[in-house]
Amino acid sequence: MNYRIVAVVIFSVSLSPEIHAQNSSPYSYFGLGAFNTVDNARNVALGNTGIALESENYLNSKNAAAIAGINEKSVIFDVGGVFKYNSISSNGNIDKRFNANFSNLGIGFGVTRNFAFSINLQPSTSSDYKIESDIPIEGTSSTYPITYEGTGGIANAGINAGYKITKNWLVGAKVKNYFGTVKRNETVTPSSDIYQLEISKNIRYTGFGYSFGTQYSHYFEDQRLQLTLGAMVNLKTKMTAKGETVYTADLNYNSSTTTTLKSRNTSLPLEKGLGFSMLYKDRYRLTFDYTQSDWNKVTGAFTNEKYIKQNVYGLGFELLPEYRNNDVFGNNLIYRFGVNYDSGYYQINNKDINKLETTVGVGFNIKRSLQLNLTYGYGIRELQQRTAVRENYHMLGISVNFLENWFIRSQIN
Repeated sequence: MNYRIVAVVIFSVSLSPEIHAQNSSPYSYFGLGAFNTVDNARNVALGNTGIALESENYLNSKNAAAIAGINEKSVIFDVGGVFKYNSISSNGNIDKRFNANFSNLGIGFGVTRNFAFSINLQPSTSSDYKIESDIPIEGTSSTYPITYEGTGGIANAGINAGYKITKNWLVGAKVKNYFGTVKRNETVTPSSDIYQLEISKNIRYTGFGYSFGTQYSHYFEDQRLQLTLGAMVNLKTKMTAKGETVYTADLNYNSSTTTTLKSRNTSLPLEKGLGFSMLYKDRYRLTFDYTQSDWNKVTGAFTNEKYIKQNVYGLGFELLPEYRNNDVFGNNLIYRFGVNYDSGYYQINNKDINKLETTVGVGFNIKRSLQLNLTYGYGIRELQQRTAVRENYHMLGISVNFLENWFIRSQIN
């Protein structure tokens, strides 16, 4: 058992020493940063769906009720990572970046036949950008250059509990502790090369969030069809923002002034979601998720962008092997396909910034107690090119699940 725990730790640490910075995007300038597509690679490959998927052999963070599907006395270690290559085009210029990070680190326990819980850590947002622009000098036709840079992000550590009311009806709840720091730098360089002004803001965010979910499934024996319906809600989360601003001026000498920012409150919005999955003949699975977030009721802490109501649609298809045989590689592969559309949650110059992502993936059992899921995704942010910046990205995700049975009494004949 120990070697598997060591493998989980080495895998997560080798990806990155940070728990944010998963997106290198100019759009991560806004608000708390760009929200990461983080989950088990299975969910991501299925169009980032999962509200109606049980988590019998992996940790599904889309719905707090899913954890109740873990078998009694079973233990699941779930660790995942993502590698992302961004291509950002603006006014004929192209900026390319590559980064990597873990996407999930968790452990789940089946305590009794009806009760299970899990603990996990995930990155929520990232702020990783560098934007160069020119600002006009008032009263003249001249300009001076300014550079905007950002790093940091928000992560969450959560505890999830699920209960199986009946064989087909699951409920669950989750509490998350959000925490992290977003750093914003503005560097102004007037015409004189020896003079430079840097304004640096370090903003620390903290807050607790609560999620609830349910799943209900029914098997139609005549059609060999299993239908599962799911629903979830993430309550509005109050976030406290504290920090300081550092002003540094260079003119043949260094001088810095630090000002404490007044504590302000922002929030993550109320989010509601519905989903369903259909499994036909134990081989063909179709999944669909719809979520809506009330960003239009949120105000920023230290930024002034306009938030709008967000709608996200996900569709996935999974092809299971007809004959499952762990000893034959080709008979153990699971193929997945998905598409996800995000309407966006903020506006630039009164224009929504939307996103479309397509995914493919494969999953298989290396051993009965070891599962590997891989996914590739291609995405476009700002589909209609109504603003000056368009972002394309390639994404490779991987998740490894270790399944164990604990607390089983040895049988002696």
